[in-house]
Amino acid sequence: MDYIEAIIMGILQGFTEWLPISSSGQVMLAMMNFFGISPEKAYSYALLLHFGTLFAVLFKFRYELGRILMNLVTLRWGEEETFLFYSTLFTAVIGLPLYRAFKTIVTSLNAEAVNGIVGFALILTGVILAKSREKPKDEFGQIAPKKRKEEVTIVEAMVAGIAQGVAVLPGISRSGMTIGALLLLGVDQKKAVRLSFLMAVPAIFGALFLELQAVSEPITVSLVAVLSAFIVSLLTLEGMLALAERLNFSKFCIVFGSIAVVVSIMGVLI
Repeated sequence: MDYIEAIIMGILQGFTEWLPISSSGQVMLAMMNFFGISPEKAYSYALLLHFGTLFAVLFKFRYELGRILMNLVTLRWGEEETFLFYSTLFTAVIGLPLYRAFKTIVTSLNAEAVNGIVGFALILTGVILAKSREKPKDEFGQIAPKKRKEEVTIVEAMVAGIAQGVAVLPGISRSGMTIGALLLLGVDQKKAVRLSFLMAVPAIFGALFLELQAVSEPITVSLVAVLSAFIVSLLTLEGMLALAERLNFSKFCIVFGSIAVVVSIMGVLI
């Protein structure tokens, strides 16, 4: 990968990270289909680019994260600290085996097969997003207001952690899965978005720790990609979050995922 391609991938990561459309899935599809990068390297590089968006989150929420870290260290756990502990624990329990299994499998797959996997995962993300946005109905079929909970329970933190662990698979949107799971459990949307961002920090750190050694690109090229992802993420964070709240991205995921599946099938048949 050259510098221009690294900048393009960083920009793509920076824009898509805040939308529930799986930034890693989009980056992998672009790398494999436009730049001819192998699925294994594309997966590793897609995870590396999260460094840029991680630093954007750390900068944006530096005061909140500093307060939470201090509370965790001094064992003064409130709702957010308890949520982060249990969600991170179950992210590791589910995500680590899935990560290792996918890393093992992807080495034996070609780009067409991975296109299909990412496509099916995007379709699944779209279905979950659509389900989370459905308005509940009462026994008479009338639209009923959703009951939102004041406090997030340990069980809900565990479910969110499991959802985030599954999102280690490219095409499964981390934000889409975690926010969707919390919404389905009755958590207020603003709180769900905030908790999803907070729980991303330890998860991304863990993924980067596992994947850094697998990146074979020159350090300067990797730094350019990460830096461009950081700059774009920081500049677009507020706007993309507002866009994600207003628009329904479930159709985008289903349509884009279907295209990836069709491309995969055509690549196998032709």
